[in-house]
Amino acid sequence: MSEPLSFELSRPGLPGPRLPPAGVSDPAGDHDLPPHLRRRQAPELPRLSEPEIMRHYSRLASLNYSISENFYPLGSCTMKYNPVANEAAAQLPGFAYLHP
Repeated sequence: MSEPLSFELSRPGLPGPRLPPAGVSDPAGDHDLPPHLRRRQAPELPRLSEPEIMRHYSRLASLNYSISENFYPLGSCTMKYNPVANEAAAQLPGFAYLHP
């Protein structure tokens, strides 16, 4: 299965993301970053609606391996299959920092 890039799904003319106010009076770096390292124009980012971008990232996530959906073959000691049900036990005091 192949998922197109968000740039390929982009539709010009859609508004940018709606972000909450940053809550700062002076954006970080405006006075610290030398002028020759600052952007001269905004980056050209893909334009997708919020539902479209959520679907895009959900499809990408489904392409990743998941121990909740598949068996993970044995590998090195840090790569062994650990069922999700055992994660709570592994976080108990005394277990959390032991070598597997």
